[in-house]
Parts: sequence; C-alpha cells; structure tokens
Amino acid sequence: MESTPLAFSNSGEYFLYSSADGVLKLWETATGLLKQEYTPSSHLSATCSCLSWSNYRGSSTTPRKKKKRKSKADDATESVQELQLVAIGTTSGNLLLYSVAKGDVHSQLTGGHTDTVNGICWDTEENSLYSCSSDHHIVEWEITTGKVKHKWKADKGPVYSICKCSSTHLLSAGRTIKLWDKYTKDIVKTFTGHATEVTRLIHISPGLETEESETQSIESTYFLSAAANDRLVSAWQINTESKDKNAIASFSLPNEPVMLDVLKPTSKDRPLMLLVVTRCGLVHIFETTLNGKLKKPVQPKVTIQVATSGSKLEIPKPIPILAALVCDEVDKNILLVHGNFLKPTLEKIKYVSSNPNVCLVRDDPSILIVRNEASISKVKTPEVSKNMTVLVPGYMAPSAPSQDERQRRKRKPSVGEMSMEERLSVITLDHPSDQKRAGKEPPKADTLARLLTQGLQSQDKKILNHVLQHTDEKMIRNTVRRLPVQAIIPLTKELSNRMQGHAQVGHTQVKWLKMVLTVHTSYLMTFPEIVEIFSSLYQMMDYRVSIFSRLKKLQGKLGILLAQVSSQGQEEEEQSLVAQQPLLQYQEDSSEEDEVPFGLLVSESEDNWEDISDSSEIDDQEEEDNKG
Repeated sequence: MESTPLAFSNSGEYFLYSSADGVLKLWETATGLLKQEYTPSSHLSATCSCLSWSNYRGSSTTPRKKKKRKSKADDATESVQELQLVAIGTTSGNLLLYSVAKGDVHSQLTGGHTDTVNGICWDTEENSLYSCSSDHHIVEWEITTGKVKHKWKADKGPVYSICKCSSTHLLSAGRTIKLWDKYTKDIVKTFTGHATEVTRLIHISPGLETEESETQSIESTYFLSAAANDRLVSAWQINTESKDKNAIASFSLPNEPVMLDVLKPTSKDRPLMLLVVTRCGLVHIFETTLNGKLKKPVQPKVTIQVATSGSKLEIPKPIPILAALVCDEVDKNILLVHGNFLKPTLEKIKYVSSNPNVCLVRDDPSILIVRNEASISKVKTPEVSKNMTVLVPGYMAPSAPSQDERQRRKRKPSVGEMSMEERLSVITLDHPSDQKRAGKEPPKADTLARLLTQGLQSQDKKILNHVLQHTDEKMIRNTVRRLPVQAIIPLTKELSNRMQGHAQVGHTQVKWLKMVLTVHTSYLMTFPEIVEIFSSLYQMMDYRVSIFSRLKKLQGKLGILLAQVSSQGQEEEEQSLVAQQPLLQYQEDSSEEDEVPFGLLVSESEDNWEDISDSSEIDDQEEEDNKG
C-alpha cells in the first residue's frame, strides 16, 4: 500500500508533507502558512517513503553511562535537540536527517539498507534511530555520527513498520508483529491476526507522559496496529508469559485507514481516544477503555467530514480530509488538514462527543476566485519618451532597408528589357565575379553539422541514423569540424554506445570516432568523464581484436585443408586418365619371315648385301627360264 509521507510535530506546531517528486513542504499549523520548502538533490532518483519527527523533550534524560561520557552525550543531545530533526526515509535505502532550524539536510545515513525504508522510530535515551526496510532488515543508527550500530534480519519478507515500546523492547511488523529485545536482538513474542502487511504501530501505556514510564515494565501495556486493505484497527496486549497471540479488541471502519493518532490515557481508568483518517477523506473518532477482550468491534463515536455549500444548481461536493491530530489534551481540540496538498487548509475545531456526525461546510479549494477589478482588467501601455533610444540584440532589431533595396522595390525590370547576357547570368550557376554577384555562390552540401546537432539535442534516433550512416571522409571531416563544442561529448557517448552493437555498424562508426579524436582531442582531454567512456570502448575493441587472431589461425588451417583436398582431387583425375584403356585397338597382320629386325639391318656388312643381291638376281633368272 502506497501511503503519502506526512507527519505532525510532537507539539503540533508544524505539519510536514513530502510530494511525489520528493519536495518537502513545512506548514505552520497556527497560521496555515508555508514556512519552508526544500528540494533534495536526489529527489528525482530517490523520493521520500516515510517521515518521523524526533521526540526530544525540553529536559533531556540522562543515560546510564560513565561520568566521563555523560557530558559528551548530554552535549550531543542538546545540539541535536536544537536542530529540530526530522528523519526521512527514501526509496533508495538511505535516510536523511532534515533540520527545521537550519532549513536544510543536517546529515545523511547511508550503508544500512539496500531497499525502500518503510518505517522509522527514535530512541532519544540511547541517541539512536531505528529503521526497517523492504530488504527484511532492521538497522540501529547512531544519530551524532550517522554510522550503523547494529543490523539484523527481522523477517523473511519486507518489514513495514517499527515502534519503540520501552527502554528495552521494540516492536516490528511485516505480515506478523514481533516483540524484540533491543540489546540481545531476540524475539520475545510474536502476534498474528492481520492477513496483509502491517503499516502502522502505536504503543499505548497509561501514564506514559511521565519520565518514570520510560523504564517501567512492558507487561500489561497495549499497542495498536493497522494493515493495508484492512478495515479494522486491532488492539493488542503485551503479556510475555501468555501464549495468546490474538488481538483483544478491534475498531471497525468503513474504509481503509491511512493515518492514526491516539490521545493516550493518563491512567487505567481513563478511556482511550483514537482518531483515524480513512482513504475516502473522513475522520472517525473512537473512545473506549482497554480492559480485557472485547467480543464485538468498537464503532466510531464521532465522524467528521468536510463538504462544499452547494447551491440550487450544484450538488455539495466532499472535500477530503488529508490528516488530523488531537492537539489539545484538556479541551480535546482537533486539528484538521483538508483540501489538497498544493494549498491545504489547516483548521482547529472543538471536539463534541455528543454530536455523532459533524459536517463542516467550506469553500471548494479547487475553484479559484478571480476578482474582475477595473484596475486589473485595464491594459496600460508604457510611455516612451521620444528622446529615448532602445537597444536590443542585432538579430532581433529589424534593419532598415538600404538604398539599393528601396530602388529594387520601386520597380522590377521585366524579362523583355534584359539583355541576353543578363538572362544567361541569371540562368547559369556560374555567376560573374563582379561586386554585385560576389558572395552569392550556390550552397554547398558537404556538412551535416546542424542536422547532427539537432539529433543529439532531441535524441532523435531517425536523424542520428541518417547522419551517422555516411561514410564519405570529406563529409565526416566537415561535419565534425563545424560541430559546436557542446555537442562533442554527446556525440562521443552516442558513438561509444553504437560501437557496442553489431560489428557491421561499428565499422561505419569507427570513421566518425577517428575523426572526432583527430579534430577535438585537446577538448576531450579536459573532461575526466571521457576516461570512463573510452575505457569501456577500449575493452570492447581489445576483445574483438583478440578474436581476430584466432580467426586468422582458423582461416590458415582451413586454407591448408582445402588446398590438400583440391590437390588430392587433381591426382585422382590424372591417375584415372592414365589407367583408362582404349575402347578399340587395331594391329596389322605380318609374317615372321618378312619381319627383319632393325638391329640386324644395321649390323649387316657390305659383303652380305652383295650376296643377297646376287642371290636375288639368280632367282629372277630362274623364274624367266621356267616361263620360257
């Protein structure tokens, strides 16, 4: 349950409220005027989650310590008492001690919690401060030094409220309520009964306003509890010897409670007065005597509401009550805060128990009354002397037309009166270099400095993508040189963020980053934060370069394997060509007699040649004779 951080001072003199954006506003209850308004430096990142005023009294109590340390403790207590401190818990886990006397933060308590601080209570006897958080822990702080004295885990879930009930005991609540021994950090007793998280704890003890009650026994005392989305406020009795863990009484409400205030009884015979502000903006007042268990829930005795007067045409509208306090113990006057937190109305009313329903008719704070006075509605023009000269910036003051412009305005030459040379000079882009045409060259589109500046100021991704995708070196150089000085750091951060992305995108951004370093190195060296930007960029580039060497080795191995595979394929083709047999082979038949070895022909002598020739002639002669 999200509750608005607000609190009254112990004396009811001030009302403190923290808005949703972390701004503290302090009103004086007697006059209803806004006395202080403070905006913490971390109000946007860590807003206020709870408030608690210090309960230092006029005469400080003397703690039981050695004599040497007594004076130091008394001095510290008196100095803290004069500051009028308010403890502020934040959503980041830190605590701020705001001084009403100084109108500024006195100190900051850090290093205790890691999550939202949900509840705070003061222990002025020990000069300590207790806080509970959603990180399941309770932390005891030393107020003067701002250091953590003790820290222990209080629950398995978030701890939403904490309350001091005696000099030796402490109450904390998450889903269950636990009674702790402050010194041993042991659980004395556990109370169960709420189905949701307990957001408020108030301890009640008859005669608590006396100093002796601070050290009296905790037995037979009471405390109240309220939970989120629960329309009952429960009352419990502390009895460590009893095993009963249930509530002894309950107070019935028509809506969820957002604020509780108690007028504690001065004796056991006096009734308890409980004031409850509900979420719908009503105040319910209960009166009962806590003495044993009650079977039925206690009903409110008085209900207070605020509404507009209305008219014949308008229906009365309810005005929500934001906070309430019993500011007078004798007359039981009630301080109401109603309207809205922009300009709340603080009002004291007399409590009358005989009237069960009280409706206060007030003006609607949302309607602003504007008086139509004649002095306000008239528009007065300031009188300006004729001898007065008003000086304004040059770009705002309209310049008087020159003599040439006046002549041009009088009469524009027609096209028929222009010569052929004048017509050509108007049409062509290459104007003659005379005095009239000087300085009227066509515009150059070699820079995108203005467009890049607009994209960096508005964080327009479309414009930045359009500009940073250019790879022309001349375009990049001109753009970076003409870039204003205020845009250099944002451009460097943008390029660094883009370099973290895909490598293909980073390849384009390297050219821009290289040009920025080349042109504006001297300016970048004046910023300490640039070291952090380039350190992450250097680590990323170093990591990517380290992978390149591995890829090169892998490429070499793959090249060798592919070369071997291709060479083996060529050898197999050659072997297949050699081993292939012809489909058809032809061989001419010849007798063995006709075949003469070539070696024999060479080795024959001339005599043998003659014998052979003679023999051949004889054979021819015999054939002729046979024929004859």
